[in-house]
Amino acid sequence: MNRIISILFCSLVLSISTQDIYDDSWALLIGIDKYQNIKGLDYAVKDAESVQKMLVDLFEFNEYNIVILRDEEATKSNIIQEFSNITKKAKSNDRVLIFFAGHGETESLPSGGEIGYFVPVNGDKKDLYVSSIRMDELQTISRMSEAKHILCLVDACYGGLSSGSRGLSSSDIPNYIEKITQYKARQVISAGGRDEEVIEKPEWGHSAFTRNLLKGLGDGLADENSDGVITGDELGGFIKNRVVVDVDGAHTPQKGRIGSDMGEFVFISKMLDEQFVDL
Repeated sequence: MNRIISILFCSLVLSISTQDIYDDSWALLIGIDKYQNIKGLDYAVKDAESVQKMLVDLFEFNEYNIVILRDEEATKSNIIQEFSNITKKAKSNDRVLIFFAGHGETESLPSGGEIGYFVPVNGDKKDLYVSSIRMDELQTISRMSEAKHILCLVDACYGGLSSGSRGLSSSDIPNYIEKITQYKARQVISAGGRDEEVIEKPEWGHSAFTRNLLKGLGDGLADENSDGVITGDELGGFIKNRVVVDVDGAHTPQKGRIGSDMGEFVFISKMLDEQFVDL
């Protein structure tokens, strides 16, 4: 009985489903364990594969709309090519999710600033500019893509993440979900900042970041206000709070925005959508 009441409450609050918000969903997932020039990782490939399964099973991502690059596939040229491909595929009412699990590096600039990099499987710390991919490629993707919502989940630590503008809190406006899903969104959640190292453990079988990403979305724990919708902002806050505890402060996840768009990437569980239909 309580479950039925809860579902009814969510349906009254939500009143929209994934199909009301997005025409289609696209994802690019990258996991690199076996690096050619630097120390490898243990669970990055598994992290990417687990995210793929969750997106298909729970969040209505078509498996044919997901590209996954593992180890030797994740070269600099292949990643850049898939960045380009996904900007062409996603249309104006679609969402795009980009997930990277691997090494991130930061390079200091003479001016005092810094540049963050994705390190591909063939990347080399001796020449990051030539061998790796600048994190600000995410800004380029955001400008090139007409997709309504883009969320970048970076399971790596690096510097130079700009926080951008804040979003709209649920207390700011009535009909919050309906409003934020109309605006464009360009959001980034990363595992940590410069000089921090991502923690992964055998007992988790994942990194701390992906472990809590899967809990937050897969188990619905990131739904702070229990409205049946998990926003990018809610997810970022959940991951940050849980990871800091899991790793005893060894790295602190960060969340930010690219540009000034104030919308929110949203996740609505397929099971919840189906329950609405049944009701």
